[in-house]
Amino acid sequence: MPALPAKVFVDFENQYAHNVLSDSLKPYQIVRPSDCLKVASTDTHSDTPPRVLHFSKNEQPAELYADFQSLVQYCAHTCVQISEDRFRQFIAYYCEELHKFSDEQLLGTLLCLQQLPTPASTKVANYMELWNILDIECCRRIERWSTAQLLLVSDAWYQLGLARIGEFVWLALRRLGRKVRKMPPEQLVQSMFLCNLLRRPVFEMFDFEANLEQCVQQMTLKELGVMAMGFFKTQTPIRSPQLLQKLYTRLIAQLDSVEDITLVSMLKVLRYSSKLPQVAALNQLLVALQPQVERVSLLTCLHMALLGCELQTCNDELVECILLRFERELDAARLKDLERICLVIALFNMNTASGVERRLVYRFPELLRGRIDEILRYPRCYTNCLQFLSMRGVYDVEQLGVALEPRFLRHTYRSGLPGREYFHLDSFVQLLGSEYEGPRLTERQRQQMGKLYTQYIPDRTHSRSKLNSTDRVLLEIRDAVGSLLRTTVSLKHVLPHYDRCDVIVGYDRQQQRPVSLNASTCPEDYSGTLLSRQHLLGSKEAPHIDTLIITVAGWNNVIREKERYTGQFAMKLKQLQQLGHKPIVIHWHEWRELETSADRQNFLKRRLRQVAKI
Repeated sequence: MPALPAKVFVDFENQYAHNVLSDSLKPYQIVRPSDCLKVASTDTHSDTPPRVLHFSKNEQPAELYADFQSLVQYCAHTCVQISEDRFRQFIAYYCEELHKFSDEQLLGTLLCLQQLPTPASTKVANYMELWNILDIECCRRIERWSTAQLLLVSDAWYQLGLARIGEFVWLALRRLGRKVRKMPPEQLVQSMFLCNLLRRPVFEMFDFEANLEQCVQQMTLKELGVMAMGFFKTQTPIRSPQLLQKLYTRLIAQLDSVEDITLVSMLKVLRYSSKLPQVAALNQLLVALQPQVERVSLLTCLHMALLGCELQTCNDELVECILLRFERELDAARLKDLERICLVIALFNMNTASGVERRLVYRFPELLRGRIDEILRYPRCYTNCLQFLSMRGVYDVEQLGVALEPRFLRHTYRSGLPGREYFHLDSFVQLLGSEYEGPRLTERQRQQMGKLYTQYIPDRTHSRSKLNSTDRVLLEIRDAVGSLLRTTVSLKHVLPHYDRCDVIVGYDRQQQRPVSLNASTCPEDYSGTLLSRQHLLGSKEAPHIDTLIITVAGWNNVIREKERYTGQFAMKLKQLQQLGHKPIVIHWHEWRELETSADRQNFLKRRLRQVAKI
């Protein structure tokens, strides 16, 4: 394993969060610059401290600590690395005696390491021995240290840049996790900062949420931003509706002055945590965000646009403003940003008055041609972009060929099965017909994807998993259609790159009766095969016979409070038509409102008459 740079895991977001703590007037346990200056307050010399080169093994801890301070002063003044071999014996003895040091001397030693010239690696001689033994000794004292001392020493490890390499901060955080419910606000925020730093949750993150709900009004919006970072980076959704409402209210009230990093952190955790009960608050925030589009950064605008994605909630005016901003600054956007804004355009499936989304999607293929280095570093961003663009009917045959080329596929997914976006892209190029002559997935890969990426066909008698509400609706529709037409109705994955199956009915318009499917020509379930009319009907295939595909539109297939489908569902309907089928959409809520069997029969008669003239 290659050596890590000495100052690792330093990023702007963590620095910002730490500055929130250090700039606060609250009693955060932060190592201040003045603490380090005390360590470095003695006179500096250009000569090597003689007591370091010729030390006595009978020195008391205080004398040994003073000698180490002199060595640090010398190294800092002359830019000499502590890894030099002439210091090896002194450092080895110093490490042997560390267990005798007081808590203040132990912390002082940790602070001294910050004064040293930055080593080439965390693994260089002497330096690694020092921080490794310090880590061990700090861990030994965890059980007897107070909460304040644990936070202070953890902060020293963070400022040294070694918090995620050593064991101390994680073990200290585990002990702090037992006390989270009773912590005052400043200790709660600092503990969450450490969770954010390590990207690891403590055993019960709900205690953070319970305490935060009690003291949310005692925190500044910046401190709430630090809390939001921790929840998001530890993949912990906030479950309390009351706390979520308080966060929405605080953010809306202070939108005009909130800084970008705090705003992005809040938007991330609200997007990650919000469920259907939060839709009203989400809509209020989307409206309030519109005047901020020109004030904040392009990245912040992107997170504004992403806010409603999980709940399929779109404020068309806000998204249009953000897309216009992207259009002006598109060349400055990273590949990751292009991927996400493509997702927004594809998912929300909107057609603006300005036409900005159409102009953008037609610019993307040419823009991707100039991002070769980024594509090689983040190949999945590239393949996701192509999938999202295909939902808007925009594609470049050459770029599709690059994505499906076996060498690029192996580069994108070095081990295991390609991702779901490849299932979509391969199905998309199959439907292009003779227009596309490039590489494809292998038959074996499609079969594996058909088994892994599609959900089981629901069955009341042999269900492999518990039936959910959508499964029950599908089975009810299947049974009702079968009863209405007096025939056996099947459930199949006509488009296997969509995880849910659909109800399939064959109908002969001339004889006005249902037609059974041909079992001999229809591939087995979960084979990954796109089911054409020939597959379903076999020798019965004829122009006067329709294949009706009844598909259920769940709440996540429709843009909330808009009369349009999501981009993915709209693409599904289009692809069914490309295969020669007639899709019939039944909305989940429509079916649930029907109370009796007679109501359902009458509803199906009307819907079948509208689409298939039955």
